[in-house]
Amino acid sequence: MKSADHPKPDALSRRTMLFGAVSAGVLAGPGAAQLSTDVLLRGTPQLTTGPFYPVLRPLDEDSDLTIIRGGQGVAKGRIIDVAGRVLAEAGRPVARAKLDLWQANAFGRYHHPADPAQAPLDPAFQGAAVLTTDSDGRFRFRTILPAPYGNRARHIHFDVTGQRRRLVTQMFFPGERNEDDRLFHNIFTQAQKQAAVARLAPAPTGKGTPLYLWDVVLAGEPDKPGA
Repeated sequence: MKSADHPKPDALSRRTMLFGAVSAGVLAGPGAAQLSTDVLLRGTPQLTTGPFYPVLRPLDEDSDLTIIRGGQGVAKGRIIDVAGRVLAEAGRPVARAKLDLWQANAFGRYHHPADPAQAPLDPAFQGAAVLTTDSDGRFRFRTILPAPYGNRARHIHFDVTGQRRRLVTQMFFPGERNEDDRLFHNIFTQAQKQAAVARLAPAPTGKGTPLYLWDVVLAGEPDKPGA
């Protein structure tokens, strides 16, 4: 399934307003909760869900977004792998964390009825997934490199739920014009900007697929399991 951030003027202003709410100490996104500004300045930055969170979930939500179970063909675009961990601030891996992720396809279109983009849909692209970290907090998935969307840089949306904290954020890609993306540009600190950008692994995976590495740090997550 797909959801997005096409910055129609009103959609972009909604995102900017929501980010402003975060700066005031409000956790933006589904299940909003009050957090201090100090907590929000730590860890992976809190960003908005955007206007195109999947309202119709795909029947297939596994870790390979390039193939739909029971479908035909492979999603169009540059196939990539993404791997990382969900961590507490002290570095403790967060086991059994839930990651809900969604993105635009290779043409710059989300599978969402409200997406006004004229780019085509890709019936072979899953567009969204729900993953659970292993005992070491690790996750991995295969997808396609999303196209830039309007004046947004390439990005993948994440809604991450740990033991105590929930984080809605976005992963950006290295080597892109991220500073031209208003949402990225408005991230509080340089350290948080760096935390929002994945790293390209020195070597690709087996068949030459680029591997992007990205860890999610949940500010305020307990440093000990069950704490």
